Amino acid sequence: MSPDGAPAWVHDREMLWNRVEAGERRKDSQLARAIEIGLPVELSHAQSVALVRDYIAQEFVSKGMIADFSICRNDPNNPYAQILLTLREATPSGFGPKMRHWNRKANLIEWRSAWAERANQHLARAGHAVRIDHRSLEAQQIELTPGRKGVGRWTQGEQTLPSHLQERVAERQRIAQENGEMILEDPTVALRALSRLRPTFTHQELAQFLKSRTGDQEQFAAVLAAVMESGELVTLTPDGGNPRRFTSRDMLDAEKSLMKRVAAMAMRRGHGVPHQLRIPPHPPMTKLPPRALTEEPRALTDEQRGAFEYAMSGGDIKALAVAAGNGKSVLLAAMREAWEIQGLSVIGVALSRIAAETLQASSGIPTQPLVSHELEWQEGRNPLTLNHVIVVDGAEMIGLKQLERLLAVVDKARAKVLLMGDSAQLEAMGSMSPLQGILDRIGALAPTGLAR
Repeated sequence: MSPDGAPAWVHDREMLWNRVEAGERRKDSQLARAIEIGLPVELSHAQSVALVRDYIAQEFVSKGMIADFSICRNDPNNPYAQILLTLREATPSGFGPKMRHWNRKANLIEWRSAWAERANQHLARAGHAVRIDHRSLEAQQIELTPGRKGVGRWTQGEQTLPSHLQERVAERQRIAQENGEMILEDPTVALRALSRLRPTFTHQELAQFLKSRTGDQEQFAAVLAAVMESGELVTLTPDGGNPRRFTSRDMLDAEKSLMKRVAAMAMRRGHGVPHQLRIPPHPPMTKLPPRALTEEPRALTDEQRGAFEYAMSGGDIKALAVAAGNGKSVLLAAMREAWEIQGLSVIGVALSRIAAETLQASSGIPTQPLVSHELEWQEGRNPLTLNHVIVVDGAEMIGLKQLERLLAVVDKARAKVLLMGDSAQLEAMGSMSPLQGILDRIGALAPTGLAR
């Protein structure tokens, strides 16, 4: 895959990498950047290809890189993509200077975060409830040790393996055995870890999760029995349901806590904008003086005006499901200007750097990725205040625990939050998204067609 305007020869793999090598003078020069990505096993081959192409186009090709990728599905339990990226921009005659800013360490975190966002979007469209979290297990407060990737196929059969592969297989076995012992001692460790991936799960999905985290069949059977007998396992589907679904008591408690907080925030009547100060963009995205207008909003449709009035009304939490497009940008720009005229500071939250840049460019709302905001708030930097309004774009893709943490920060500051979800994405996800529960709880106050 290559950027628009790239010379035709970059699509000849042999010519591409020969020219890459010919352009380097040092014998120890780095020729390319290699990235390996684990693919969701729930997706078909065609769906995996679409996901990888979408991700590469947004994160690499859009920056000027050329990407050469392949997908390996030799082990059905461990499909992955291998991506080679050029380090220089292509020119008609060869390659230009190396792009040093492509080597920033911060890029890695952004790429991991963007992969989680893209993968979760594609999983939701395909009707899967499983979610990917790009953070380390330690950052997720999961006690299990990460397993060795890419060695599953070598554990099958009786073939003699090279020493380095034998070491990797042995390490994988040791980690699985230790994880199994930890789960036997405290089955809630497995339930907490699985429920972060799947808010609800079947018996088969639980067994698949435990299979790769136990050392042998005997330990697997013992671990599965211990988890099934745990008081922290909650059956959602009564006996006879097909298939029976489960969750953890921890997830149920988090959901109750979230909805209790939502109800309390919705009851507070602060942050309302008086009707005479509700100034829509005229023209869009312009800074207007703090004065009242008597004329009707001209830049908004009737549906947008209804959503605008809903967001401007009192209450510290609002939730909207809107269709993506230019109308959304106009609507958010109108909201920003009205809140700023009221003396409020508006900040945006998005799930990835690209989504943040898009929201800021289209609406004028200063926006950062959610992971950046969370880090700042944890470190006590740029704390929220009573005068803040937080606009969360892509809220339908935020998991239950992460959404609860976000609302806790907003609630503590007595700030206001607007949760914006994509209506098409929400329709595909249904009850899998916590935002749907919030819309069902407080969205009835919003205009018909924009929230349910």
